[in-house]
Amino acid sequence: MLILPVNIHTQIAAHGAASYPHEGCGLLLGAAEDGRNVVTAACPLPNVWPVVSEKPERFRIDPNDWRDVELEAISEGLDVIGIFHSHPDHPPVASPRDLAWASWPGYSYLITQVIAGEPGMSRSWQLAADRSGFNEEAVEIV
Repeated sequence: MLILPVNIHTQIAAHGAASYPHEGCGLLLGAAEDGRNVVTAACPLPNVWPVVSEKPERFRIDPNDWRDVELEAISEGLDVIGIFHSHPDHPPVASPRDLAWASWPGYSYLITQVIAGEPGMSRSWQLAADRSGFNEEAVEIV
């Protein structure tokens, strides 16, 4: 289960809308507690996918940005507990591309739908331990 404060969900949705028509992306910070990923911060990051024409369907987080966010999070007693991104003009369902790039079972993979620049619903997924697919996880917006 993903526990997500409403203000952070709003921040993530706004980043997806601002990134439209490209995928917006970033990291979820917080703690894993009793089988739940509890988000206390989100860090929107630039989508650095190298082929601009593919950015509506792909994203990449710069490894240096990831490292910097992770080090800052550690200094604040937080962990990276997930990744978020938007799906411009597509449902918030983990795609085969998402599966191909996913690496961390236990992370929450939050996807927000953005239609014509307007953010819609979000759904979250967890990678199966054997990396064979995703399982949808409940999202509680608090």
